[in-house]
Parts: sequence; structure tokens; C-alpha cells
Amino acid sequence: MRNNNAQHDLSSGRIDLNDLYLYTLVVEHKSFTAAGQAAGLTTSRVSRRIAALEERLGVRLLHRSTRKLTLTPVGERYYEHCRAMVGEAEAAAEVIEHIQAQPRGRLRVTCPALMAQTSLRPILIDFMRRYPEVRLSITATDRFVDLIDEGFDVAIRFRALPMENSTLVARPLGESRHLLVATPECLNNLGRPTSTSELARMKGLAKSRINEAHAWPLSNLEGETAVVPFQSVLDADDWLVLKAGVMAGLGIAALPEEICAAELSTGKLERVLPAWRLPSAALYMVYASRRGLIPAVRAFIDFAAQRLAAQCAANAAATL
Repeated sequence: MRNNNAQHDLSSGRIDLNDLYLYTLVVEHKSFTAAGQAAGLTTSRVSRRIAALEERLGVRLLHRSTRKLTLTPVGERYYEHCRAMVGEAEAAAEVIEHIQAQPRGRLRVTCPALMAQTSLRPILIDFMRRYPEVRLSITATDRFVDLIDEGFDVAIRFRALPMENSTLVARPLGESRHLLVATPECLNNLGRPTSTSELARMKGLAKSRINEAHAWPLSNLEGETAVVPFQSVLDADDWLVLKAGVMAGLGIAALPEEICAAELSTGKLERVLPAWRLPSAALYMVYASRRGLIPAVRAFIDFAAQRLAAQCAANAAATL
């Protein structure tokens, strides 16, 4: 009857693996007292646990005497399997320690298409050079990505509004502004607008929309606002195409500061109505949790966040 119960306990998965570990300690230390000291348990507690294990198994594992413990034949064979189990557990712990010691493995990151083409590209190259055992997979897209459902480790996102409360961690990096710009030659030909009403008569380039209506929402430091509609001479869903159109003198466009700061600093582009500003968007590094991050994810977050935050600050300073 006891053997049948023991078989039922094992097949039901109710055996406590801690007892198997405790049994290996007793065998290797040849003492309940020493095994208890190694496990942080009292001698009586160890003795009761081993007795309960024998009861569940329906066999005697140890011969007990006042002087020493000896293994029964069954106990010796059982110890071999328990020792193998403990060895595998120790090997598994070493694998985790090894993984945590050096960033490695696959890392999935998603970011806006423009960022992958411009500011993030050198950061990715430098990161891979520093951590050669990381395999980086980048998905550049402007659509909303669900980190959890789609299996991404990190997302880099622009948002006009603060991140909503969720299970995700959102690390703010800075702000990105859109600036109204044109070439000096274009403004020499069209005239430099001095008011929002004059701006409405200028040729514009715009990000593609489902409908054809385009407008620049503006505000100034005095708290005034204006929505300036314009006719677009070039629509595109790619920022670099729009920049090329602006550089060719086709008209005025609202471009992200990160792709026009250099041209503004050298005079190849000019700010249009610099007293008026377009809405800014906050840049976030988004990931699932602060705790339990594998080293590759944590290393990327720290490395890329520092570089991107510095870029945001530099762009803002250059276009003040």
C-alpha cells in the first residue's frame, strides 16, 4: 500500500525537490547536523524531512545508528540520481551567471523610420562594436508597435502627449521639435513672411495625409495661436524626400530638427517666422520592466538613452 501511495505522489508531481537536495547534503556530510548547518536548518528538521521522504517513497534510504549514517543499496542508487539533479541545477545557475556577466543574445528594437536612417544609425553601430556578442534586430516603422504582443525588447517613440499609465516603463530622453524652414534662395524669391497671414500664401511641402487639407498649428511666447492652412506642392510620407524638396527650393516645410539642424547652423536653411513654434513631441525609450532585464537589454537602454538624450539637447541648443 505504501509503495502505491509513493508512486501516486511521484506521478502527481508532489515530491519536493528541496528534499532531494537535502538528501544529497546528508549523504555528502554523513551527518544530519552538518547537513542542517549547510542548509540553514535544525538537525531535527533535517531528520524529519528525510524521514518524510522515505515515507513517501516507501523505502529506507539510510541506516541510522548513534555513530554514523550509512546508505542502503536503494539509498545509494537514489543518491546518484539526486546528485545528478543537483549538478544540473548548479549548471543551470552557472548559465544564468555567465549570461548576466556579459551582454549577449538577440535584442529586438523598434524605432521610427527616420530615426533609423539618421540619428540612431551611428548609435547602433557603436553599440554593436562595444558588445559584439549581442545580435541586434531593428524594425524601423512609424506605426504603433505593441511591445508585449509583438515580442520587442525596446521601443523608441515620439509622442506629443505624455505616456499613459501602463505596465510599460517610459524613460524620457528629450524633445523633438518641427521647425518651419526654407532655403535662403527660396525666401529671396518668394519673400520672407513676417506674419501668419503672409505665411498662408507661401508654397509648402507636407507629410502625406489621407485627406488633402494641410495646416501648420503655431503658437508664440505671448500665448497666441494660429492654424495656418497651405497648399502643398509636394506630399511625401518620407521625411528625407521632403527635406530634399526643401533643399531644392520648392517651398517651406515643417521638418524635424534632427534632420535640419546642421543645415540651419551653416546657413543652407533658414527658420521661417522663428517667433512662432510648432508643437513638440517627447522622445521616450519604452520597455517592459525595470526589474529582470537581461544584460543585453539593460546595456542597450543605458547606451542608447545617453546618446539620444545628448543629441536632443544638442539639437535644441543649435536651433534656439
